[in-house]
Amino acid sequence: MNLQGTDPRMIEALEGASSLQLYQLKALIEGMLADPRRGIAARANLHLGQSVHFVDFRDGQMRRGKIIAMRDTQATVLEEGIKRTWKIPCLAMQGYHGAERRDEQAPYEPPPEPAPATTHTSEFQRGDTVTFDREGRNITGVIVRINQRTATLGTGDGGTWRVPFHALRRVLDV
Repeated sequence: MNLQGTDPRMIEALEGASSLQLYQLKALIEGMLADPRRGIAARANLHLGQSVHFVDFRDGQMRRGKIIAMRDTQATVLEEGIKRTWKIPCLAMQGYHGAERRDEQAPYEPPPEPAPATTHTSEFQRGDTVTFDREGRNITGVIVRINQRTATLGTGDGGTWRVPFHALRRVLDV
């Protein structure tokens, strides 16, 4: 795993640990992260429009993005540069302060408009998690059916939506 952006002192301290010690540390960390007070505190420090750092657990790289939707324990983050959306636990991100100050809430900026009708059916498949904008709020769902010009999405609350492909953005679960 590429741990670029990780504090080298942390890597150095862990390299000498036995597998048993690392496993014990993993259990301790998972227990600490499961504490609801930690989750509440993490969520309280985040808001819509805020710039955040987060870890891509596929390769260990730190990434930056902006929160575009919030839930109880996770947020949807629009990654800087490539405009990919991620669903990330609030515990797995931290705000950073470039131009914004900590005591000011940045105004919400909606995600960019989708590219004009160049999205094709073949870019999506059943089971993909996607999001789209509906009257200023992001709706996330799973593709349950591919139609000729639209995808049918199922949401977690039992609702379904038929959405044109050009309005969909892929969501990566981390």
